Amino acid sequence: MKKIFIILLSVIVFAVVVKSQCNETLVTVCCSGLAKNATYLKELKVKLKAKEAGKKEPIAKYSLMLNKGTHYRFSVCNAKEFTGKAILQLYDKDRLLGSSYMSNKHFPAFDFVCNKTAVYQVLMSFEDGQEGCAVGVLSMIE
Repeated sequence: MKKIFIILLSVIVFAVVVKSQCNETLVTVCCSGLAKNATYLKELKVKLKAKEAGKKEPIAKYSLMLNKGTHYRFSVCNAKEFTGKAILQLYDKDRLLGSSYMSNKHFPAFDFVCNKTAVYQVLMSFEDGQEGCAVGVLSMIE
């Protein structure tokens, strides 16, 4: 009985550790890949379930205030324990300004030079509506 209890407790602890690695460890990994001339500003964490039949693809939405004349970099890192590959898109109202996914290819980052101070929208989803966990990192390039 003791062995079963210990095994069950180990499985629960392992499940909790794996879930926490989806975000915090991923932020650390993603930030370690920043260029030397980049200054970390913010992370955008997302964990979405797979698209359900007959429903829209799950999307996480964030609003960011970006400043005119600033060179920004949006980086994306995916959790290895999920099959979904994140797509990060930057919008000014309905106009797409940048994306980590173009021409059926994923990119680890894209740059954006802001030409007006405003609130921009960042949308994060996973290719083909798959389940996934990812982090987007906003940095400023000097």
